[in-house]
Amino acid sequence: MISSIVLTGYLQDVFHERFRLIKTSNSDTFKPEEDVVSLIPVLYWTRDNKNPLINSKKGTYIVIRGHIESDSAVGLYILAETIQLSK
Repeated sequence: MISSIVLTGYLQDVFHERFRLIKTSNSDTFKPEEDVVSLIPVLYWTRDNKNPLINSKKGTYIVIRGHIESDSAVGLYILAETIQLSK
């Protein structure tokens, strides 16, 4: 069981009113010119649509600590327990 995850990336679009996509990228050591981009859905721990995760500007750098959960419409997502936003 995965009990704790740390995710860093950039805020992207809001969807399903309460979820926010976080853009992360990873480069291959042998092919540094080819970045692998992932969009990971995140839900804030209060599960409402009025929180700093939703209300912050797209493109803001974020650090999230949380755990994995699932939703029938979204699939697997990260439930954010704590977040830090860059200014």
